Amino acid sequence: MAASYLRHLGRLVFSLVFICSLLYSLASASSPPAASPAAEPELICHTNNPAECYPKVFSATEEFQIVHDDQDLPPGLHVRLDVQTGQKQAKLYNPDEENPALAGLPVDQGVIVLDAEPAQDEKPRIPAGAPAYEPIGIVKAPQEKNEEFSEALQTIKTSSKNQQSVKASILDEALQLLDDLSHDLYYGLQIAEDVEVVQSLFCLLFRRDEDEGDGRSLTKRADFLASSVLSAAVGNNAKALDAIEKSWDSIAEKYCSASPYSIRHELFHQLAPTSEPSTRQESEETEIVRLYLSVISGLLKSPKIRMEFLDNSGMQSFLQILLRDDGVWEPRKVKVAQIISDVFLDEDFGATLGLWPRELQADASRCAENGPQSLGDECWVYHLGKNDQGASTPEWKENLLSLIQRAQIPSSELRGSPKHNEL
Repeated sequence: MAASYLRHLGRLVFSLVFICSLLYSLASASSPPAASPAAEPELICHTNNPAECYPKVFSATEEFQIVHDDQDLPPGLHVRLDVQTGQKQAKLYNPDEENPALAGLPVDQGVIVLDAEPAQDEKPRIPAGAPAYEPIGIVKAPQEKNEEFSEALQTIKTSSKNQQSVKASILDEALQLLDDLSHDLYYGLQIAEDVEVVQSLFCLLFRRDEDEGDGRSLTKRADFLASSVLSAAVGNNAKALDAIEKSWDSIAEKYCSASPYSIRHELFHQLAPTSEPSTRQESEETEIVRLYLSVISGLLKSPKIRMEFLDNSGMQSFLQILLRDDGVWEPRKVKVAQIISDVFLDEDFGATLGLWPRELQADASRCAENGPQSLGDECWVYHLGKNDQGASTPEWKENLLSLIQRAQIPSSELRGSPKHNEL
């Protein structure tokens, strides 16, 4: 009886252990696996104390936190900077947030939004009494005085007063030295500030002497070197151009011994071609015009000289160059078209719009009535639009015509229109 009772109790205990083991196995199989540990962020540590480390990428919350100088800021944060202490704080940016603490904010603090787009039409505020902006600054003189430069200037002046008093070889050396130095801002300014030197260089530019007939190459002639010095001195030297502009009336009224005209008249009115086509004189004239254009292209950057050029029929001289048929004029035409574009028509290249053309383009029949004499601003499209039958239109002409026609359109109608072709 006792033995039977014990066997029965053992079976019951075994059954309970089996059932508990089975339930534990099922529970373990159905439970989700433990989550893998998250990747630790990259830290910046300046000491051996781990408590002083901080993440390389700033982790923003809805509250302001201090931003360390070497932390990376993700975009779209509200950043606050104390300009007195240099401390920077940031938090998540909320465009709908109204912060009453910003009312009456001291002027020595600022609030910015990272990556915010600046206002396109907003101009910087210039404090009252601030000095005028100088894009170049002070042109520093060399540590040692260049005696050869001073002697070259004196040689140029003497030659202009009395051509026979200076040997040709000495004049050539002086011009060559000035040509080498005129590209420098300091020496270019020194040349431009000396009115007598500038007048003498113009007179050398206008001189026609034995250099043209002795087989000397163009680049060795006095007129070429004088043109090179003048164009280099004002070409990329704003202070030098300002100096010439201030003295321009005195410079332009000078009469040279080699010309019956003043410098002003010679440079603006005598620019137009006068030689017969297909002659030796025409070939020589194209070289003279080349030298004039090199100087004029720099001088027309001056507002004063630019307006004087327009008032003295300078554009008519340009048009007469563009209308010459002989192929020897083609390089001069390209240069003239480039000058007109850069000075008057193409704002991307520094042109001042609205100065020229001064007249709206006229009907072709009106311009045709006067024929070659119709050289006014109103007939440029008429003249440039004519083509020899079967001849292709040069690129410079197409672009120039496009720019002139575009200049006739009111600015309000140009908004959103396609950009014109560039020369």
